[in-house]
Parts: sequence; C-alpha cells; structure tokens
Amino acid sequence: MNNFTGSDHYKTGSVEPIDLYKSGGMFQDYALTSIIKYAFRNRKELNRTDYDKVILDMTKIKDLADKLIIFFNKEINSGNVG
Repeated sequence: MNNFTGSDHYKTGSVEPIDLYKSGGMFQDYALTSIIKYAFRNRKELNRTDYDKVILDMTKIKDLADKLIIFFNKEINSGNVG
C-alpha cells in the first residue's frame, strides 16, 4: 500500500480518519464516496489534482482488495472457511 500521509487537517488528535475507517470496516465506502466526490467535482472542467486523488483512492481500494484476497485464500486453504 502507498505510504500516503494525509494533510494535517485530516488528523484528529493522533489518529487519521482513514485509519478509523479501516478499523471500523468502512474503508471501502469511504474510498468509493471520495472517488465519486472528486470525479463529480470535475464533471465540467479538468482538474489534475482531483484526478490524482481519484487514482490514489483507487490504488488504496486495490491494495485493500489484494490483502483481502490473500487473507481469504489462506483461510480457505487452512479449512477455516466453511
């Protein structure tokens, strides 16, 4: 996964909201709504910064999906999933 650290305005105390979303099982919903937000913002004019944010969020979703696939494959192979 990228070692992206959000801007200071995204931090709440010592915890970044993205870490809270991950631990609460809400990361995919957060990332998808973030992608929609940046894409919608650009529906009339090209804004390179927002497209970079969309790509970053999609990369985060892909990285999480890769980790979940590895995890579930291990579970299946160990017989822990019925």
